[in-house]
Amino acid sequence: MDCAFCAEFASTGDGSRIIAEDDGWLLLPTVGCFTPGYCLFMPLDHVDAAADLHPNELVRVEPAVERMRARIESVFGPTILAEHGSRDCQLGASCCTHCHLHLIPVPDPDAVTAVYQATGGDGKALQGLVDLASAAEGPYLYLSPRPGQHVFWPADSRFARQYVRRVCAQLHGVAGQYDWRGHPFSHNQRLTADILRGVFEQQTA
Repeated sequence: MDCAFCAEFASTGDGSRIIAEDDGWLLLPTVGCFTPGYCLFMPLDHVDAAADLHPNELVRVEPAVERMRARIESVFGPTILAEHGSRDCQLGASCCTHCHLHLIPVPDPDAVTAVYQATGGDGKALQGLVDLASAAEGPYLYLSPRPGQHVFWPADSRFARQYVRRVCAQLHGVAGQYDWRGHPFSHNQRLTADILRGVFEQQTA
């Protein structure tokens, strides 16, 4: 399988982006880190989308990702959790087939929800990540503006590719720089990794 993330995780060395690991899931700063603190939480083993995991796995992942959210929020403020479950590269807001949950600090989580709703309607309220396994029949968008709040939309042409990046970049005043391909924000990647590694070291000391 030709997966850039799998190849990256298989490599070793001082240049690794990985900040922390929690039971087979990895936290790392994203390429295209348009705001400090923007990270991905990803399984080490390849899976296309969170909804493809067994419900028992999703039950285990949710507290892990909330621990990551809490640590990011302790430094960078309110942080949304989002996923583009692509499952099909021809449709949906993302085209990377290795599950990655976005953790993005934002000035106002409610503003993110409002933009999603303006695009796709109210969406379906979920009890938690575990509901993705039964809710998603195809590509989807998942948003958790705050811990305990979970909303789901089937992906269709209303949602542009890199949708959550577009929405959050707009809120940060860098709307034209949402695309990670052209705007890696390497300085923010390094800053995010350095700061959060320090947070993890302090909390495990």
